[in-house]
Amino acid sequence: MAWDFPRLSRREFLKTSGYGGVAATLSPSVLLTGCGADKDAFESEDISYTICNFCSSLCNVRVTSRTSNGVKRIVKLDGNPNSTLNRGKLCARGQAGLLQTYDGDRIKTPLIRVEGSKRGEYAFRSASWEEAWDYIARKTKRAAIQPWEWTMVGGWTSCVFYMNWSVPFALANEVPNIVASPMQHCVTTGHLGTDAVTGNFNIHDEILPDFDNAKYILLIGNNASVGAVSTCRMVRFAQGKKNGAKVVVVDPRLSETAAKADEWITIRPGTDLDLCLAMFHVMLEEGLYDANYLRRHTNMPFLVYRDQRGEWQLAKDEQGRPLVKDDGGKQKLQEVLERGDHDLPPVINLTDAPIRVLPAYTNDNRQDIDGYSFCPALEVPVGTQSPQSGGHQLVTVFQAQREAVKDYTPEWAAKTTGIAAETIRRIAREFGTTRPAIIDPGWHGARYANVMMLRRVQAMMQALNGGIDREGGWIMSGEFHHKATRQWQAKQSGEGMQHQLSNLAGMDFANLVIGALSRGENFSHGHPGFTWAYSQQQKAAGKPWVALPVMADEGLKESVEGKLQWRGEPYKTRALFINAANPVRHYYPDTYWKEVLQHENMELVVLLDVLPSDTTPYADVILPNSTYLERNEPTLYGNGVNQDLAVTTRYAAIDALYDSWESPDVLLKMTEIISGNQAGFLKYMEALTGLPAEPVKAALAKKQQEGTKNPFSAACREVAFAQKSKELGITSDELDKSLRERGVYHEETWREILKHAAIPEQIPAVTASGRIEFYSSLFDSLRDTGVEGPAFSVLATAVPVSCRDHAGADVPLDDDEFYFTYGKTPTVSYGSTNSNNPILNAINTFKAEIYRGVWIHPERAQRLGLENGDRIRLTNSRSGQFQDGEVYVTRKVHRDALFLHSSFGVENSQLTRSYAYGGVATNKLIPHWVEPVVAGFRSQEFTIRIRKLEERAGGAA
Repeated sequence: MAWDFPRLSRREFLKTSGYGGVAATLSPSVLLTGCGADKDAFESEDISYTICNFCSSLCNVRVTSRTSNGVKRIVKLDGNPNSTLNRGKLCARGQAGLLQTYDGDRIKTPLIRVEGSKRGEYAFRSASWEEAWDYIARKTKRAAIQPWEWTMVGGWTSCVFYMNWSVPFALANEVPNIVASPMQHCVTTGHLGTDAVTGNFNIHDEILPDFDNAKYILLIGNNASVGAVSTCRMVRFAQGKKNGAKVVVVDPRLSETAAKADEWITIRPGTDLDLCLAMFHVMLEEGLYDANYLRRHTNMPFLVYRDQRGEWQLAKDEQGRPLVKDDGGKQKLQEVLERGDHDLPPVINLTDAPIRVLPAYTNDNRQDIDGYSFCPALEVPVGTQSPQSGGHQLVTVFQAQREAVKDYTPEWAAKTTGIAAETIRRIAREFGTTRPAIIDPGWHGARYANVMMLRRVQAMMQALNGGIDREGGWIMSGEFHHKATRQWQAKQSGEGMQHQLSNLAGMDFANLVIGALSRGENFSHGHPGFTWAYSQQQKAAGKPWVALPVMADEGLKESVEGKLQWRGEPYKTRALFINAANPVRHYYPDTYWKEVLQHENMELVVLLDVLPSDTTPYADVILPNSTYLERNEPTLYGNGVNQDLAVTTRYAAIDALYDSWESPDVLLKMTEIISGNQAGFLKYMEALTGLPAEPVKAALAKKQQEGTKNPFSAACREVAFAQKSKELGITSDELDKSLRERGVYHEETWREILKHAAIPEQIPAVTASGRIEFYSSLFDSLRDTGVEGPAFSVLATAVPVSCRDHAGADVPLDDDEFYFTYGKTPTVSYGSTNSNNPILNAINTFKAEIYRGVWIHPERAQRLGLENGDRIRLTNSRSGQFQDGEVYVTRKVHRDALFLHSSFGVENSQLTRSYAYGGVATNKLIPHWVEPVVAGFRSQEFTIRIRKLEERAGGAA
């Protein structure tokens, strides 16, 4: 389409955005901007620094505030120019963030449900905090709610910023249930595939591709990490483009990222894994890999054999240490020849070369347990055996993996992906021969049952290039390096890690959380989390079950309905504490959580948030939280995914506008109500995070005496500053002064870090073996639990996707049938309430046809007689769910697919602008259907049928 771009004056913009109406209710000083304002209109100007709260990029922000007539207002947000994370840049969401603080729709006081009203009705009365706490306490006592009957529900902000209080809260109150909305959507579903190879846990916070220095950038099934927008990635991506990197994007849609690519390759939805397996096949068959890197730093040389069931098993000695084959000196000879030396080492036939035992945990395979230096072989002769293998024929992981993908040729993948075999082969060769090259690790995983394997294969492809923690490849964050180094030092010394919640990195951290919640013996009442109890119940009944339902909602509905048993007794969920989460909107389908929240067994729902959401109408008590611009954080943080090592925090730009509480203070008060074990809360906080209990307790008493608002958060912050400044060798005042003046305290650059802590070249990866793992020790360990199927394979393999029950991707669709795809909007975070922001809403309104419409290719639209703006009904072929929408005809989408932006369709009228905007709510089309590893949602694994409605958008046909 050809846009007729309007020329907007400031007056017209305010009118179209709806901001004029908001502005009328506020002081004129709210509208002050950073440029063109009369200097006499304000008395003073202040600069403060904070961390953006609109996505997990956690950009550093410079805040300009002005005081006029004695009232201080925030007037401008910019990227912090001192930050090496986002390099002084800020996306549209970040810059518009100040209007969340001044949003007239904010929750301003505690709210209690009007007596006689039902959950689902927004019927609340304002209350004092004392009333709210008394209501919660009386309800908890009267209903005799037990600790295991509570469930915490946390959004990404409560996980990223307040994990150090949430987990101690759970343990102190013996609450084994946490549902964390980032988990099933991406952190476990997609990330775990990468984690199984590299040992990470949360890729968003731990891996930042070095786009700046890459020569080849490949993005598959991923627009969000660059174009939707992660600023720290976007600025590096833009610099990489400027530096001449070739960018190839594989996506069913011409996304924001694809629009900036040198080559956009359209692909049939759900077949990304087929493409990557075919590329992996080409790279292995044609030798497009860094062989020396694979020998030294991965488990590719490890010897394996097939057991009686045909499953691959690692060959080990009696103590469980891996076996490898000495290459007979061939690699040493090659290195000598490349140096031009004349003193050649001896070389023996590979068949006669010995089998050696490697340390179980290390980052380099060139020294056996006896200290002998050698080079392991990537391939061994047919007939290789060892006494430790019980007579089994041995091959290397490299050989086993190559055998596993031998049938996944470009021709095989072409049938399902719709991409020509010659194109697949060309892209594989380009990626495999260009150094350095990046295949982006991806963002958001919960789309298909094969996404976890897709991310595994992508990580393996990156490792084939030797591109892990190297310039121009994937680089771990400075904070991850810091933690991983300390873990390695602790293992070398034989001492355990202290304060594990805040100090463990990667999968070690994940294992800590899994162990804490999955074992009933950790609690005096003996109940594990309901997700784990439900999986055991399903398994015992011979029904589909989930192996690692980490912080998932799987089994919640059954628990609420009384259908879950534990040790012969009902295991009910009867109370929810929801912190900065919107499960009615963010989980699938919306009816799942509505039924949970409205069930007669649900005694109490307490919710803490800044703005209303689609979930707030289902609460009994709503507690107001401050915005990130009104908040002094209770601690200091690492600088997000920054490759440099740095420390940062938030400084409140203004005093809180309303009577809001901070998360740690709310959790401490909830502890008083649930168990009275506030001392235990502080004890667990110290044990898990290192924040000492007694100094915090003393500071808390002092802050309470002084009348400090949110005294617990203030006390934690004071002690955290003293603790961190001591670690840095400066005073608390010096650290505070530096952060007030610059917003970030830099410790070490990534180039300096890689010299001593590159993973796995300098220190081990946080995998079970310390190596980059092609043979997954994680999935190897899961086999002992009785799991089955390709999703649990120890090697890369195909995992079927069933968008249609009786037809594969190579079978043509019916005329009215489409694959379903959705994606993020650059102006909205995670389908969240910043769609209510006046400035962002204005942008969304200007692009309403694109953002609100259902994208359909013109060839398919013509067959169905559809034109732009036509009203259609979308029906899920699997579940029967349906929604109505408006057609947006465009060639920028695959012929077989339709596309929706997932940010719209808000149904709570308390969000005045979001509600008025409309749109299709994707979670009304997506059923509750999960994959078997972590209960990740299969949110695109179906087709949609379209039917034209008579009425056109905006009026009658």
